[in-house]
Amino acid sequence: MPDDNAATFGRSRQTESAPPRAERRADGRADGRAEGRTKGRAERQVDLSAEPRGRAYVLPCSSTFRDKVMALAARRGVSAGDLARAVLLLIPKDALARAVDPGEPSPEDREIVKLRSGPTKGRTLKRKPRLQLRLPAGHDMAELRRALSLALDLAAGEQEIAVENDADRQAKAETGRASDRQSDEIESLRRIIDTIALRPLENGVTSRGEALHALGFSPFAMPDRASIRSRFRQLARVYHPDAPLGDHVLMSQLNQALERLIPF
Repeated sequence: MPDDNAATFGRSRQTESAPPRAERRADGRADGRAEGRTKGRAERQVDLSAEPRGRAYVLPCSSTFRDKVMALAARRGVSAGDLARAVLLLIPKDALARAVDPGEPSPEDREIVKLRSGPTKGRTLKRKPRLQLRLPAGHDMAELRRALSLALDLAAGEQEIAVENDADRQAKAETGRASDRQSDEIESLRRIIDTIALRPLENGVTSRGEALHALGFSPFAMPDRASIRSRFRQLARVYHPDAPLGDHVLMSQLNQALERLIPF
């Protein structure tokens, strides 16, 4: 027969060495919660370290500029800081530096505010008009005003952002070179015309021969009325005072020549 005392001793040893099942489950849940909290804190620390550190900017500007910026932000459903951030992200620094800074408000441009807290609560004071922006640190006031000014210009259609690749830039450069060559050719033609152009008669048109000469005919030519009028119209387009090569004296002598050759 088995020994009852030995069996009882074995069961008690087993009971002492293994904790109850419910206690094991509780310990497991507690360990899991502790691990989850530790992991959550580590993830939050990583996320916070990855976020850029921002700062609040109090941007002095004219009241007109401030009102325009706030109106644009309201129409777009964003803040003034969002407008500045968009321009700072899209516009290269060198291009932004070339923009005009609207500047600080004039000495006469002040806003009246009423203090809402502190020992001087209820008191009114005058201060420069301003915009409050929340942006990453490292920007100066002039840069932020230029960014907001560009945002206003872009919204009004006075400026535009061009997206170009290398091929576009090369094509634009070639167009510019072609335009320069054309300008050089025009200037060369202008010098040629100046060289061969008619010279004003010293004493004006006093004879039929001088009238023919003023219109570019030989002094002994016998042109008909149609040829004379056609030549007059051609030269008038060149020498009319409103034309690029206009000459008041020559135009006056053309009129004298026409009157002499075709009397009224």
